[in-house]
Amino acid sequence: MALRNKGRLPFNNRLIQFLFNPKALPFTLTFTTLAVLFVGFRMKGIEQAYQVNNIESDIRKAVIRNKELKAERARDMSVPRLREFAVKYDLKEPGPEQIILIP
Repeated sequence: MALRNKGRLPFNNRLIQFLFNPKALPFTLTFTTLAVLFVGFRMKGIEQAYQVNNIESDIRKAVIRNKELKAERARDMSVPRLREFAVKYDLKEPGPEQIILIP
């Protein structure tokens, strides 16, 4: 068995010698660089997609909260509610001399 493999290198050694051969080295480096850049850009794209989803979720929550606040303001500014506040805090309607019109 040892005599048969005498002139041949194992597969791993042949592959390493081929990849680091002066003729193949530029192709090896170019391919490796492109592979690393592809993976890096893909990871960055996925990360940005997560950030966009988080921001969209925050926007949806803010829109819902805004609608809730508008509804609460409308309830507080209703005529029956204002009359309740007037009775509670002993308020009276202003007289004509207290009303100022701004043109």
